[in-house]
Amino acid sequence: MLDKIIRVGNKDFAETQKESVFEIGSNSDLILENTITNNLVWTINNFASNPDQKGLLTFPTKFDMVDSILNLNHNGKVIVRMSVNPDEIINKVELGTSRLAGRIEAINKLKDADYKIGILIAPVIFVENWKKLYENLVKRLSEELSDNVKKDVFFEVIFMTYSYVHTKINEEAFPNAINLYDKNLMTGRGRGKYMYKKDLRIDGEKFFREKLAKYFPNNKIIYIV
Repeated sequence: MLDKIIRVGNKDFAETQKESVFEIGSNSDLILENTITNNLVWTINNFASNPDQKGLLTFPTKFDMVDSILNLNHNGKVIVRMSVNPDEIINKVELGTSRLAGRIEAINKLKDADYKIGILIAPVIFVENWKKLYENLVKRLSEELSDNVKKDVFFEVIFMTYSYVHTKINEEAFPNAINLYDKNLMTGRGRGKYMYKKDLRIDGEKFFREKLAKYFPNNKIIYIV
């Protein structure tokens, strides 16, 4: 698979003179998985050390166990995107993941190790006091992220989508997790899947654009979906 990524990246570069970005973390959290398999260390070492490759690797994570990749010679070819949420939502929904303080510390360490950094505010969950929670989150990021991070970090914002299948799996793994389905806020998105209604998503996008512009005026928002 890594050889294929390198071939495709080189082909794309030859045609466009731009480096393609390859998502390698769609199926699992690679930081957590790496604590067992060491696969991420292997992947970064073998990708970045190849003198012929022209692409970039990226992956998201909700975990702070990043020390094993800090000293790797990644050659600026890896983008780590840390997923964040308010502590209240992490504690009630993202059970078993790293606390917000640990994630922020990990972001700072990764940037000091010259990794490219993105921040995923995801999944955004419209609980009753969501505007207060998420403004406090963005404000805390602005206060605790290093100047090194803030000079070029980018943001992605993703609103929660609900799936009965995923919920049933999570209920077995985490029986104390809260129910996230709210028929008053959500509309159908396919069989057994729901998303927030249009008006709420429009309000959410406006809110995040305003708050990110306030606290991170020099940083790019890649998308809000």
